[in-house]
Amino acid sequence: MLMAICGCGSTQTSTPTTTMSTPAGPDQTYQKLACLSVPEDLRWEYLSLYGSNGRLKPLNEIKSMPADQAFGPNPTSDLTALYETVTSRYGHPPACGEPYPAGSAGQLNENVMDHKALSCKDIPPDLRERYSDLFESNGRLKSWKAIATTPIDPAYGSLEGEIPALYNEVVSRVGHPISCPAG
Repeated sequence: MLMAICGCGSTQTSTPTTTMSTPAGPDQTYQKLACLSVPEDLRWEYLSLYGSNGRLKPLNEIKSMPADQAFGPNPTSDLTALYETVTSRYGHPPACGEPYPAGSAGQLNENVMDHKALSCKDIPPDLRERYSDLFESNGRLKSWKAIATTPIDPAYGSLEGEIPALYNEVVSRVGHPISCPAG
């Protein structure tokens, strides 16, 4: 099920407005993202930009985050990267309140969704051992950022590619697809 949260402020309407041009800086980028339907996989990928309510954190909070919490060089560059990814999926600069695209254009990143589902599941010790590169020393699944930014090992490929394999093994054991509880 596709879930997209629109962070429209109280002064925004839920109907699409004129097409939004490319933002001039982090403040404009934030305003544009705040009224768009950002899909679940991108909210998970850029988790540090979102609060527990699934909405963008206040801009001043994002700007004051340490750089090591960002996917890119800093949190404001993450805003730009997120906006560019959303724009790419829409196929054009989207209008405020424009529904998220259906079909192949709006396809979610399955690796990100599998990672999110795995992060809510207690992974059996033998699988944690077999996929040890995906886990912290305390047994917790590494963050998506840590996995996605790990350099590719020419002999073994990327860690990102191991996520679907682990997900499929867990699903095979429990007998049904897994996901995080709603809410």
